[in-house]
Amino acid sequence: MKQLVIVQKIIRTTLILSLFFSCKNPSIDNTQNQSTTIVQKINKDSLVSKLNDNLQFIGDSLLNDKTLFIKDLVNKYQHDTCGFIAYEDSMLKTGFEGVNIIGDIIGNKRNDTVFVLPTFNYCEDGDSYYFFDTSLPRLYTDSYCCHPDNLFPIGDIDEDGISEICIFYSSCASRFKSLIAYSLKKKTWKEIGRCTFDINFMEPDKEKRVRKRDKGKFEMLEIVDEEENKKWIQFSF
Repeated sequence: MKQLVIVQKIIRTTLILSLFFSCKNPSIDNTQNQSTTIVQKINKDSLVSKLNDNLQFIGDSLLNDKTLFIKDLVNKYQHDTCGFIAYEDSMLKTGFEGVNIIGDIIGNKRNDTVFVLPTFNYCEDGDSYYFFDTSLPRLYTDSYCCHPDNLFPIGDIDEDGISEICIFYSSCASRFKSLIAYSLKKKTWKEIGRCTFDINFMEPDKEKRVRKRDKGKFEMLEIVDEEENKKWIQFSF
C-alpha cells in the first residue's frame, strides 16, 4: 500500500510539471509533452533538502540574489501535512518567465513586481502569483498556465488606498478563458468579479476590459460568439 501511494505521488508530480511548462502564450493552448526527472529519495528529509536547493536556485539564479526572500516567501505557504514537491533546477529555469512590473498597488509610490512559481506541496493544484512587496499576499490559482503578464492592476475601485487587480485566467484548454478581478481584504485576495474571455476575440486588450463606474462598482467587458455580441457586466463589492 505504501509503495502504491509513492507511485501515485510520482505520477501526480509528473502531471503537474507537464502542465506547468505548457501554454506559454495565453492565446494559444498547446499542451507540450515534456518529461522530467524529480531528484528525490522517497523520504521527507531528502525532499526538504531538495526543496531548499530549489528555492536557493530560484533566489540566486532566477531572481538575482534573493534566496532568503524566496525561502521565507514560499515556506510561509507550505504545510507540514501536505508533503513536498521538488523539481529539477533545469525545469524551474525553463518554466520561469521572469518578473512583471505592474505599477503601484499599495499606494507607496513604488512600482510593485509580480512573478509566478509552481506549487511545492501536494495540497495545491496550480501556480501562484507572488509579489516582491511582502505586504501583498500571494495569489494562488488552480491553473498551471499562469504568466507574470497575465496579472494587471485595475485601479483603486473601493477607494481604500490599495489597487484592485485582475488576472487573465486560463484552464490550459479550450478557447474560453476568464478575466477574474480581486480586492485585498483582511490580507487575502478576494474575488470580486469575473467574465468570459473568448480568445477568438483578442481585442480590445485585457487591460481595457475592466473599468470603474463608481466607488466599489466596476464593470467587465465580455465578448463571445460574435464580435458584435459584447456586453459590460456590472459588479459591486
